Amino acid sequence: MTLALPTSADVEVAAERDHDALELSFRLLVPVPQALDAALPSGAQVRIVYSVRVKAERRLIWNRRLWKGDVTAGVTFDPVTGRYRCELLLDEVIVASQETRIPAEARQWLIAPPPVRLSLPSGRRSPELVVRVRAIFSSATRWLLFPSVDGTEWAELRVEPGQ
Repeated sequence: MTLALPTSADVEVAAERDHDALELSFRLLVPVPQALDAALPSGAQVRIVYSVRVKAERRLIWNRRLWKGDVTAGVTFDPVTGRYRCELLLDEVIVASQETRIPAEARQWLIAPPPVRLSLPSGRRSPELVVRVRAIFSSATRWLLFPSVDGTEWAELRVEPGQ
């Protein structure tokens, strides 16, 4: 397993490489914003989107993009049953879920979601990969034109061929 040396100390990334796949895990190292933490027991859906970019490293020109997508950790509290429904989505497809009654476990699901497995395109597998990840808490548009994102800085991880 490889641990990231992030450019910012906001997100920790770990990667394990198989022949045709990459298993990634993330951990948020900064506190969850107060608005998200306060909304957790309210019944609203609380989400943290981990934006992921996987590129093949090249020496002469810019890196070639192999995969780009979002991993979303979401938690919804059901006040009738008193349970938190935790879901992990990979590009809007549920890949993992669980239910819990303990708020700390639900919060942990947002901070450190389960690992996700990415299939690399055949014929485009490179020995050296660069993985970039950032956490996005919210996004909006100002004046109908300018996008605004509240999140962390990008953390970058180089995955060597033998890993």
